[in-house]
Amino acid sequence: MIFLVHYDRRAQRLERFVGYSDDALLQAQDDRLKLELSLLHSDRENEIVLLSAPSEEAVRNTHGRYFYKFADLAARSGIALAAN
Repeated sequence: MIFLVHYDRRAQRLERFVGYSDDALLQAQDDRLKLELSLLHSDRENEIVLLSAPSEEAVRNTHGRYFYKFADLAARSGIALAAN
């Protein structure tokens, strides 16, 4: 599968996540380009990528920062965070 990810770095928020079948690569590329052009002059720090993976679960495992807050990622990894 192919996944279109739009992530706002400043807000640390996933804005858009769309899955495409492997045979829809051209559509995914076209959608990515349209999205990038539509956000060209926005004041957000946009990260727009296409990822290829066997499933959404695989993307969540390999690119967790798009889906989980830092504390959640640390907990999933078994890392204890110091209390402030």
